[in-house]
Amino acid sequence: MLDAVDFSEPHWLIWYFHVIGVISLNFDVFSVYLILFKSSHVDSFRFFLLNFQIACMFTDIHITFLMQPVPLYPLMGGYALGFLATRFSVTLHFCITIVVFLYIYQVASMIVCFVKKNQTISGTLTSFSIPRFLIWFLLGFLMVYTVTVVGMYYSLSVKESDKMQFVKENLPEYQSQFKSLPNFSIYQANSMLFIMVIVAVTGGLLAFLFFMAVLYNIFRMLSFMKIQMSANTYKRHRAAVHSLIAQFATSSVCFLPPISLVFVVFFKLPYAQVLVELLLAIACTHSPLNVSVLVATFPPYRAFFCRVFLRKEAAGLPALSAKTSAVVISHLST
Repeated sequence: MLDAVDFSEPHWLIWYFHVIGVISLNFDVFSVYLILFKSSHVDSFRFFLLNFQIACMFTDIHITFLMQPVPLYPLMGGYALGFLATRFSVTLHFCITIVVFLYIYQVASMIVCFVKKNQTISGTLTSFSIPRFLIWFLLGFLMVYTVTVVGMYYSLSVKESDKMQFVKENLPEYQSQFKSLPNFSIYQANSMLFIMVIVAVTGGLLAFLFFMAVLYNIFRMLSFMKIQMSANTYKRHRAAVHSLIAQFATSSVCFLPPISLVFVVFFKLPYAQVLVELLLAIACTHSPLNVSVLVATFPPYRAFFCRVFLRKEAAGLPALSAKTSAVVISHLST
């Protein structure tokens, strides 16, 4: 027996989407500005980082402005109140499919950033460089994984033409409420859902293992090269790697809420509807957190932020001229 479904519109969540959307967009634009205009004389690595930040920006815009999802706990479904849904009648299911693609693309982009950093540091040290065929294999795997998971997810929703019939047969007591919604998408637990979860988790674990292998190789390489490079160069390489790790860790903000949702549903916790909405709200804080980590852990960006916004030099960093700052950023990203 399902708990009562709350069909009332959560006004606080909609207002939150607007507020966090504006905040996130400002953070995203600031990060793009730093990468484009405060990373002079940097090699192609910055474009890999830029690709990740732009993916984050598109994700924020899509979730907070274009989609604005509202869950219908404890049902596997919900409706959307964003621009795409209200103006173009785009379904919540299609919007979430885009989110699935963007989340996978974000993580894949960050893994590629680590690969690029590994290749940059290794230089001519072929023993630490990742073979080209392995890089192409990784890119192919990430592409196949993305298309497979996104395609499988897209096939899960009850078809538009069958939605009301599904509600009539399985949820007859809520027919009038569903008819009053501007739009809705609903799912049912079936074998395809189970297979998709298995494929997503298995592929995700394989990608994570490859990421850990690359990370181990980077630290092993830095340890080996420590005696062959100056102390400042070593510190700059290490700072760049630590910054990437911190940014990768912030991605958990996107994935922990859905995982926590499973426990909320399984254990039928009190005030579950509010908890589900709060988890959704937490997931939307990814970009402000990510950009804050980027600025805090990249010394040149931290120095620029302190100099412009705090009107002082960052702790532990000497006063830098524009020319000197460009050189420091160049060392950090090569």
